[in-house]
Amino acid sequence: MTLKTPSYRFWFVAMALAAVAVPVLWAAGAGVKAQTACLCLLFLLMFMAWRSVRRPLSAMQNGMNLLREQDYSSRLRTVGQVDADRVVELFNSLMENMKRERLRLEEQNRFLDMLIEASPSGIAICNFDGSVRSCNAAFRSMVTPTVTELLGSLADGESRVCRPGQSQILRCSRRSFADSGFRRPFFMVDRLTDEIVQAEKDVFNKMVRTISHEVNNSLGSVVSVLDTMAMLHEAEPTVADVLDTSRRSCEALCAFTRGYAAVAKLPAPEPEKLDLGDFVNELLPVLRGLCSPGITLEAINEGPAEVMADPMLFERVLVNLVKNAVESIGEREGRVRVLTSAGKLVVEDNGPGLTEEAARSVFTPFFSTKHRDSGLGLMLVADILRSHRMSFSLSTDPSDGLTRFVINYK
Repeated sequence: MTLKTPSYRFWFVAMALAAVAVPVLWAAGAGVKAQTACLCLLFLLMFMAWRSVRRPLSAMQNGMNLLREQDYSSRLRTVGQVDADRVVELFNSLMENMKRERLRLEEQNRFLDMLIEASPSGIAICNFDGSVRSCNAAFRSMVTPTVTELLGSLADGESRVCRPGQSQILRCSRRSFADSGFRRPFFMVDRLTDEIVQAEKDVFNKMVRTISHEVNNSLGSVVSVLDTMAMLHEAEPTVADVLDTSRRSCEALCAFTRGYAAVAKLPAPEPEKLDLGDFVNELLPVLRGLCSPGITLEAINEGPAEVMADPMLFERVLVNLVKNAVESIGEREGRVRVLTSAGKLVVEDNGPGLTEEAARSVFTPFFSTKHRDSGLGLMLVADILRSHRMSFSLSTDPSDGLTRFVINYK
């Protein structure tokens, strides 16, 4: 147990009494020895008073050193002096509170970092000059040069929707928050592909149902009238030919609307284990039948390519992709290649390629780069791949001029 020494107040009071006693003894005619003893006592009391003040000051200095080094784990020990121990106890209590607050802030920051990293939204925190300081995995996976350029052009509080040349649709936003008295900017990138695609598909399906209903009802009556008129004019070849041509036009229009209806009623996939290398080889006769005489089709298997997919639907994917590649080459001589590997399938051609604007719109309903085309092929492919939860992209590589449709799967 530490013996507590008196407070500095005790020593200052005693020192004052001793200082008063010296002239009193001198006035009373006390001897030299008594006066000398009183002076010695006064000096002793002055030393004790100085020592009682020095201990709290020393404790304060040690505490300041610990604060300067941000050492919140160390503590000061008591010295057995009342005033110094009060300073020590206050400092130790302060350090304990600061340590708890520091741990709380570290845990809060770690939780926020984990939350941001796990967020499906892309988040990038910027420096005060607007340059990206840190970002999460979602931001890194979604940002392309096109998106980076768009983010750099945004004003504070502004948001824009873009299609960065892939199958995805993104909403890019620039926001800011107060930090150290200044506005610190940050970027957010949200993937809107599923919501917008579903909205476009709902509009497309409703339109197709309406058109199919009206066209089938109207053409049913027209075909019936044409059949009756054909029977009445069998003896007139010219009139019969005109009526037959009209009838075929009506049937072609019905087939046209049925094509859109087939996309609207796409069946749910029934996946099974497929090796895409073997699957493509089995389809080669069918795929080569789509090529004109000047176009060669080559299948290259670069390793095991196992995937869970619906064979019927995936056949439609390959047929439409090869058909699209062949049509893009046109009447010229060209080459189409189907490459399969672990996690990826690529259909590439050496056709004229896609413009940047076309690359952003090829998967939207009714869009086509080919004259008098319905735009169903790639839309059907996109719907099937999304139903298989596969990512995909279509672009022309400026370095070699080849157009590639890339399918990524697990």
